[in-house]
Amino acid sequence: MKETTWIIDTASGALTVEGMSESELTRLADDLLTAPSHVNCARPVNVPPARRVRARVGCDEPALRVHRIYHGSVVEGPGRRSVLQLMGCTLRCPGCHTPETHPIDGGVLISVGEVVDLLLDPEGTPRDGVTVLGGEPFLQHENLSLLLSELKGRGQHVTLYSGYTLEELRTRPEPSVREALALADILIDGRFVASLSLGAGEWRGSTNQRVIYAPGR
Repeated sequence: MKETTWIIDTASGALTVEGMSESELTRLADDLLTAPSHVNCARPVNVPPARRVRARVGCDEPALRVHRIYHGSVVEGPGRRSVLQLMGCTLRCPGCHTPETHPIDGGVLISVGEVVDLLLDPEGTPRDGVTVLGGEPFLQHENLSLLLSELKGRGQHVTLYSGYTLEELRTRPEPSVREALALADILIDGRFVASLSLGAGEWRGSTNQRVIYAPGR
């Protein structure tokens, strides 16, 4: 039996459906709803195209390669999230939903300070925290840890995704990897496995992935 999850965003009235293809969801929306534009297939609400932000990055200014920044996600961590999607992934899981994030030299180079400003702008947007995903965020671990430190300093709850398991990350020798884990409130770890996607549950892409609270402990 096919499992489908329905998520209602009470703030905006948007409906997110997990476990349906885009074509199935479109047909259902046409049949049941008067405003099908408010339904999305396990995608964040109101996701804009990738922002072509050309930041002023100095030679010594820490920066991140960014695919896009968006607000209002209700499927990538608890509550309503502002989301940073980073570029670069060498894991390349078969069936990955975002293969466009794989090139390590793609995206836009944006300073860590401006990334923080973009994530927290506009100030009036309802937000329960920030989610960082990829790509593979730990490919940029040094500046990732700087970013998370800035976000925690601004009082943000941080959910962090990685295709690596927590055990793999803990064996890494780089101090910035341990620092990033210590700053994250939630880590969702593990490679995406397409054959395990059914019934994955909230926030995860496949059932092998784990939701780990306080991964730095």
